[in-house]
Amino acid sequence: MTQCMCKMMLDVADRDTMQTVVARQGDNAARFVRLALFAFGEPIRVEENAVVVLNARNAAGELRAFPGEVNCDGTLTLPFNSWMLHSVGILQCDVTIVDADGGKLTTPPFEVDVAPSVAADELLPGDSDEGESITARLLSEERVFTLEPVLAVDGYELRPLSNRKYALDLSSEIYSEGEGWKHIAMVLPTPDDVGNDSWILIYCHAPKRGSVAVSIEWGAAGEVLFVDGQIPDIVHGDFDIVCTYSRAAGKWQIGTVQYKTVGEAV
Repeated sequence: MTQCMCKMMLDVADRDTMQTVVARQGDNAARFVRLALFAFGEPIRVEENAVVVLNARNAAGELRAFPGEVNCDGTLTLPFNSWMLHSVGILQCDVTIVDADGGKLTTPPFEVDVAPSVAADELLPGDSDEGESITARLLSEERVFTLEPVLAVDGYELRPLSNRKYALDLSSEIYSEGEGWKHIAMVLPTPDDVGNDSWILIYCHAPKRGSVAVSIEWGAAGEVLFVDGQIPDIVHGDFDIVCTYSRAAGKWQIGTVQYKTVGEAV
């Protein structure tokens, strides 16, 4: 992740610092302050077992506190999170340090000036008539979502959305039936735009129950396509499900990639 690390020095003997850090609206998990502390010009080394808290008050008067970290050199790393950078305006901040003996030290205040972004968050319009957010679509395609099986009358259903990557974990006992598996069915979506390419990638972890590998019902015969016309036979506990939508056939094509350690028996 690309990060912006701003270096700051605060003297705890000062009344006011008049220091301002500029950040951008909508940023998250990318901006930090590396803070070095002094007392009357002499450096203070914060012990690594100390508790560090960044206190922040926004323009609406809301006050929240966020944990920081002590670095091995005795400086502090403080995060600017999504709550702090949600709205344009000035944040009033200071830092509280509590040591293992209960001693408490608070720094002078400083400001975070949250400047507006040209396009805040994921609101960039796309080039479609419906104003699809290209930024939101690209971000969703890069993110790996958790695929939670949906409880059904006869077991569980997998209901992924198009153009997303998922992680599926079937290791919980709730998916077991004796020494085997409850019924698990794949329910593939109708693509939002059948004229464009669509895909789904699912990273699966389904440890064998006894010697039985998971079995998935892929859909009604004739509604999906398989490599060489063969329904995938899952024999290992770690595998990927790859689905691509064929515009010409008007159907989903399904394949699996299965993994095992070197020398592992089936």
